Amino acid sequence: MDKDGIIKVSVACFIFKEGKVLLGKRVDDSHGNGDYSCGGGHVEFMENLADAARREIEEEWRISIGQPEFLCMTNLRKYSGKHYVEVIFKADWKSGEPSPEQEGEFDGYDWYDLDNLPSPLFAGVVNGFAALKTGQKYFETTR
Repeated sequence: MDKDGIIKVSVACFIFKEGKVLLGKRVDDSHGNGDYSCGGGHVEFMENLADAARREIEEEWRISIGQPEFLCMTNLRKYSGKHYVEVIFKADWKSGEPSPEQEGEFDGYDWYDLDNLPSPLFAGVVNGFAALKTGQKYFETTR
């Protein structure tokens, strides 16, 4: 549970364009500050998870994507005082130029080759990349 005793559900979505993945450097003060991450956020009450992933990407990055496809899930308890069940999706970029600075959650962005990822990566994102390579669908992350 987080400091309020609530387990939160979040979604994240890897966006791929021409074989590269979109990542930004987090500036969120609550957790993961300075880590590289894909877009994502909290699931709203009664919201479909894939719809939540699409909504979060459109809100944060201002781009259009294809249908989000389930990649993996993490029981994420790494960050002090936070407990998330994070569901990660992947989707193809369709249109638009990313502009995450508008939401104030990322300090810039880039499209990265999977063989040349930036560091450090947000904990859930590390699991997402492992899922891409191995097909593993569930992770427990406490450190």
